[in-house]
Amino acid sequence: MRRVTSARRRKGAGAKHPHCVDLIPPPEGFPDSVEEDIIQFLERCSGTFDLHGEIANADAFIRYCFERAGDAEAFHAQFAPAAEKAILRTEI
Repeated sequence: MRRVTSARRRKGAGAKHPHCVDLIPPPEGFPDSVEEDIIQFLERCSGTFDLHGEIANADAFIRYCFERAGDAEAFHAQFAPAAEKAILRTEI
């Protein structure tokens, strides 16, 4: 299996999956029930999303990128309340 670097992954996500939600988890992490709900949401979007994150520093986040704006908006609406911070945006 070929390894994809962070820079290449970020570049590819913006082109095909331009609608992004950055979630900063709470310090204790997401509860198991929220993690399960995230997994179920992403399974419904199979093939139309990408994700990556940065956890090596104090600005830890997970970026969920979607092909369709409606999926990103629904994801943000459902999971932003569980996050310490959530940002919805479109990459160009």
